[in-house]
Amino acid sequence: MNMKKLKLSTIVYTFSFLVVFPISMPVYLILAMMLGGPSVSASTSDIIYICFLLAISILGATILNAIFRFGSLNKNNKYTWGIYIAHLILIPISVHYIYPYLFFR
Repeated sequence: MNMKKLKLSTIVYTFSFLVVFPISMPVYLILAMMLGGPSVSASTSDIIYICFLLAISILGATILNAIFRFGSLNKNNKYTWGIYIAHLILIPISVHYIYPYLFFR
C-alpha cells in the first residue's frame, strides 16, 4: 500500500510542471501588453522574456517542490531532487514552446 502511494505521488509530482501554465498566464499577458509598444526595443523584450522564463522556472519548481514533498513518504531522496531539477529544465522549455501556439504566433 505504501509503495503504491509513493509511486502515485511521484508520478503526480513529475507531471506537476504543467500546473505552471495557468498560473503564469496572467503574468505573461501583462508582460506582452507592456512590451507590445513601439518604443520597446526587441533586445529589451527578449531580455525581459528570458527573465520571465527564469523567474517562473525557479519559483514554480520551488513551490511545486514544497507542495509535493509533503505528500510523498520519503521527503529528501534522489527522486525528489531529480524531479526538482527536471522541473527547472521542463518549465522554461515547455512554456517557451506552448505559449506561441496558444497565441497563434
